[in-house]
Amino acid sequence: MKPRNELEKIVVERAMKDEDFRKRLIEDSKAALEQETGIRIPDSVNIKVLEEDSQTFYLVLPPKSNSETEDELTEADLRMVSGGYAGENDTSGGIADSCSPISGLRIDCNSQMIG
Repeated sequence: MKPRNELEKIVVERAMKDEDFRKRLIEDSKAALEQETGIRIPDSVNIKVLEEDSQTFYLVLPPKSNSETEDELTEADLRMVSGGYAGENDTSGGIADSCSPISGLRIDCNSQMIG
């Protein structure tokens, strides 16, 4: 499946060229999107299509997280992103012998990429 931004681009481009599609998109957003993309949108998902004009600008905010701790990293996550993770059996708590947390990429301890 295509990423959301690609799908949005396709739908907006079609709406700019096809007035009938544009009207359907505004009147019955879910049905128009399902027909255009071939993706079944669950009943629990609401779609709102807004049409800007020269006097109105819409700014879409992403949803709030459900929990204050939802976005926090665990200690293991922190070690992995900080370069101190050698794999799931790493107990060193420091820089791994391979010096890279990225699978398939080796960096020597002088920070030169090897391959």
